[in-house]
Amino acid sequence: MGLWRAHLAVPRPLLAAARGHCARRRRRGPGRVDAHHGGLVAPRPHYIALVRGPGPEGVAPFADATARLHRESDWLQRTTSSEMAIWTAGGGLSLHRLPHDAGVILGDLHPMPGAPPHLSPLIARPPREPDALAAELLRAHWGRYVAILRGGSSEASVLRDPSGELECCVWTTREGVGVIASDLSASPGWLRPQRLGLHWERIAMCLAAPGGATATSLLDDVRIVPPGAVCRVRGNDPGRLAWSPANFCSPTRLDRELLARELLDRVDACTAASVEKFERLLVDLSGGLDSSIVAGALGESGAVARVTQWVHRLDDRPEGDERAYARAVTDRLDRHLTVVRKPMTPLTPDDFAELGSSFWPGINGADAARDRDMAGRLDAGGADAIVSGQGGDAVFYQMPTAWIASEEVRRRGPAALGSPVLVETARRLHKPVWSVYREARAGLQRGRGLPKSASTLMNADAREIAGRAVHPWEHAARDLPLARQLQICALANIHVVRGDCRRRRRGDLIFPLAAQPIMELCLSIPVADLAAGSQDRPFARKALAGRIPDVVRQRRSKGSLTAYFSRLVAASRETLLPFLRDGCLAEAGLLDRAAVERAFDPGHLIHAGRPNDVLNAAPVEAWVRYWQGRVPDSARASRWS
Repeated sequence: MGLWRAHLAVPRPLLAAARGHCARRRRRGPGRVDAHHGGLVAPRPHYIALVRGPGPEGVAPFADATARLHRESDWLQRTTSSEMAIWTAGGGLSLHRLPHDAGVILGDLHPMPGAPPHLSPLIARPPREPDALAAELLRAHWGRYVAILRGGSSEASVLRDPSGELECCVWTTREGVGVIASDLSASPGWLRPQRLGLHWERIAMCLAAPGGATATSLLDDVRIVPPGAVCRVRGNDPGRLAWSPANFCSPTRLDRELLARELLDRVDACTAASVEKFERLLVDLSGGLDSSIVAGALGESGAVARVTQWVHRLDDRPEGDERAYARAVTDRLDRHLTVVRKPMTPLTPDDFAELGSSFWPGINGADAARDRDMAGRLDAGGADAIVSGQGGDAVFYQMPTAWIASEEVRRRGPAALGSPVLVETARRLHKPVWSVYREARAGLQRGRGLPKSASTLMNADAREIAGRAVHPWEHAARDLPLARQLQICALANIHVVRGDCRRRRRGDLIFPLAAQPIMELCLSIPVADLAAGSQDRPFARKALAGRIPDVVRQRRSKGSLTAYFSRLVAASRETLLPFLRDGCLAEAGLLDRAAVERAFDPGHLIHAGRPNDVLNAAPVEAWVRYWQGRVPDSARASRWS
């Protein structure tokens, strides 16, 4: 892996920003040039850890792999021992050593609110097994990290923190060396697994329901460590959840005022901690509740001085104009709002090919114009990260459903028909109270998962695979009422928007509202308390009222991107229709060609279209086209046709 170099002509107005950017690069490590976007890229953090195989026969292969990786110019060796060695590249990843040589933590750690300091595995105590170390780490800290644990007599295991901000995949080389890495595609070719192959059943799962498949490798011989899971490095261990959202769910009513104060404290603390290491920030400000809350918390932390731009994207239709709400936020902070019109630029196959080499399809970069624009703003302003309100819909429970009233129905039976919870839920859903009551009762059925809505572009046989596209968090929640399962499904979907994209190749994507302490607290609040009301997210609106303008708090509508994406897909018919209809996924029997043609029909898009099905399928198509030219099909899961 050689280091690519380029000579750049920097315009004089950007010279100061470029000097600052280069200074940060020197601190953060080697970079690369992006051939599609052009220009020097602020590197995304990557890591590789090598773990020696058991017995005397594991010594020589480990030593050989360590020596070869040491010669790779892009990688900086951070630590080495007789059993493990770690390298990093790109952004600076902190390294924390555990006592008694019990392991290493890569990334950022923050103290968990209310946790006694002595719980931390960083405090010297007698040696423990990896599972015990993982449990201690999850109780004592939160952050963005991967922990490689070697306690007691057990083989090395890896824990990925619940946010999933750092990618983590594992495999074993032909010679028996265990590998833990942030990205298979960033690792040297000689270190990759011996039997890489396209696993078509998993590709179908990703196509059918991407949110349920983010913890699943689409390539044979590589495992993705799910967020919150512990997984042995060697062998075929699928991992086990050491942290699961289901473990924090409670139907018990608690002190609402106490919880509201705690939520405010955690939002402020998690926002401040999430951005503390970044010198310059870009804020994605939609004007909605969640991004406004994050902006207010940035103001409370004093971080607004480090924000280079507060970016608001403007739709070209009056019903999509949310400038007034976004401007109220920046006016409150005494900052300037940068308004960017959403362009109706048709998407092309090249837009998706840019991200085709990623380890997982680049669905997060499907809106190519927005992705490029924000990536360019990171470069131009010398910013290190984009901060947004992503995740707020899930943690604060924005989802409109009659299941919100299920617990009320369970407690009160038919008497719940007169309950404010049912009446307000019915008003919000525009349904009769008796209809909401019936649906709420059905939501109490346990032991079954949520019904899956597969992509409408798929063949009927292939669509059945959607039922298997279940995130480990969702699987662990099957015994909960459907209202909680829906929230946990929404939390799992956040991992799609943490995926590879042009923005992420230039800086970090920071979602403070999806931090572990906020997830745990909101999961402990009964669904009816979080969500029941004539407005969505009533608990968060009241608890965090001091961080947002009144006009945002009182807003009853929520901006929707469906109309914009429908028009974008219709405008891209000439370029994307043949790309999908005549592409690899259709040839493999996953896509129905007639359904693909119907998906681009403007009339269908207006009345019954699902533009996200197209915007999910195109990155998967580009990903398959890239990888099928480099690896064979898996012998374990072949094509549909």
